[in-house]
Amino acid sequence: MTPIPLANILQHKLRSVLTSLGIAIGVCMLITLSGLARGTLFEIADRWESVDADLILMPHGWSGDASTKSGSALESALADVILRERPDLVKRAAPVFLWHTEMGGQDQMAAGVSPEDWSLLTGGREIQEGRMFDPDNRFADWLKHLLTTPLPAGAPDVDTQFANAPYDGLELVIDSRLAKAGGYHVGQKVSLAAHEWTIVGIVPAGGMTRVTMPLRTAQYLAGGIGSFPCTVVFVKLHEGVPIGPAARAISDLTGADAVPLSDYRGSLVRQFGMMFVYVDMVNVIAMGIAFLFTMVMLYTMVLERTREIAILKANGASSTFLIRQVAAEGLLITGMGIVLGISLSLLAAYLIHIYRPFMTVQITIPWILLSAGLAVLGALLSSIYPAWRATRVDIAEALSVE
Repeated sequence: MTPIPLANILQHKLRSVLTSLGIAIGVCMLITLSGLARGTLFEIADRWESVDADLILMPHGWSGDASTKSGSALESALADVILRERPDLVKRAAPVFLWHTEMGGQDQMAAGVSPEDWSLLTGGREIQEGRMFDPDNRFADWLKHLLTTPLPAGAPDVDTQFANAPYDGLELVIDSRLAKAGGYHVGQKVSLAAHEWTIVGIVPAGGMTRVTMPLRTAQYLAGGIGSFPCTVVFVKLHEGVPIGPAARAISDLTGADAVPLSDYRGSLVRQFGMMFVYVDMVNVIAMGIAFLFTMVMLYTMVLERTREIAILKANGASSTFLIRQVAAEGLLITGMGIVLGISLSLLAAYLIHIYRPFMTVQITIPWILLSAGLAVLGALLSSIYPAWRATRVDIAEALSVE
């Protein structure tokens, strides 16, 4: 014999499917929106934390907002100052010029970095295809000489000499995720910042930025003639040096903020934490609507089955039995909604990956369990009033109605 809750569901298939779909949409939204918001933000944090450094030197007040900044903020010479003045603390100091640009159909943060500092920026990742840009620093040395030496009388101006440089400084190394999304390959010419660049290497994804270029080129194109600016300086300390005291010492020396790289994730979350609040509120509203829909469905079921409920009561069915049947029907429908919602979230994550390849959706077991738990709790709460209404059916009145 088919259990009563399942028989009720099978009797009204369309209504049950629509109710399950409403729950599924709420579950899907909770998993997908939370996974998209947190996944994209944490992916940025992961990439910054991949840098082989202990401190980020940045202008005062930037804090966790550094990943959105670009341009001339500091002087590259600060790296030399740190190395010269505090060799007891600092092992390496790498100036990096960050530059917002567009590539692969989406905004990208490009990083200008010296070839010798490139491995620090990428966390030791090695180029898997092609080569490093300006590997012998020939272009960087030539450009530095050009920018710091007075031009002889009658010599072409700097822009003309840059356009006809004996070495190619317009070279890029990109990561494999960007290469796949944009269909790029080694040797391909791309237009970037009103110049034609050559992709000379591809590195595994996961580094701080998806696009890297020669530091001197980025500085020159940004108008940093003579001053050689940078956006941030990454500092690698000697092994065993306490990070906190070293950060304070370097801050005092440079007048800029030396932020531990390990603190960057927390700073980023604090900076954009309101996004999580907004997403969570949207999820709460969506789940609330889904379970109001469930309650209405169960209440309608009780009203439609008043006579059947009265017959059950006349045959000795207790209030506990009736409550259990209504709750079981709600849980069965919710279970179908949970399975469908998880499936929809996986499909949504796949489609986002296909059509928005630079967005990251993190679908994790804890969030799946949380969404399932909230759905079950919502189903039980939604069943309370319809179940109570079923126990209040008057047997004589219900059986007297034709």
